[in-house]
Amino acid sequence: MPVKGHNGTKIVSHSLPCSMLADIDSAVERIGYTSRSELVRDAVRAFLRDKAELAKLSGHIDGILMLVYDHESAAQVSEVRHRHMGVFKSFMHADFDGGGDCCEVLMFCGDAEEVKESHNQLSSLVGVKEARIFLA
Repeated sequence: MPVKGHNGTKIVSHSLPCSMLADIDSAVERIGYTSRSELVRDAVRAFLRDKAELAKLSGHIDGILMLVYDHESAAQVSEVRHRHMGVFKSFMHADFDGGGDCCEVLMFCGDAEEVKESHNQLSSLVGVKEARIFLA
């Protein structure tokens, strides 16, 4: 349950992997944020802007969807890709050396609603680190 803070803010608690927290602390110092909270607020604003831009897409769109994900998530990624083969015309898959991560580039042509649905399904999978759309 959120706790009310000062200036109209609420204090919330989230669980993060230790490595991510270390990356956040490093970025706070390197970039010059005043706190972890400022960095997180900035990241959430960017996320919400990206989602709002994606929501505006309509009609027929062409482009690529780029994914980076843990190798353990490959089966779930493949399942979503197969579910949306109506828009995914081609894809390339590669394993990064040493890290256990995969990269997949999916070319799409089709209805914006289905592309957005597939993007949302892929980006919300556990183990997916990046899911970016680039329009042609």
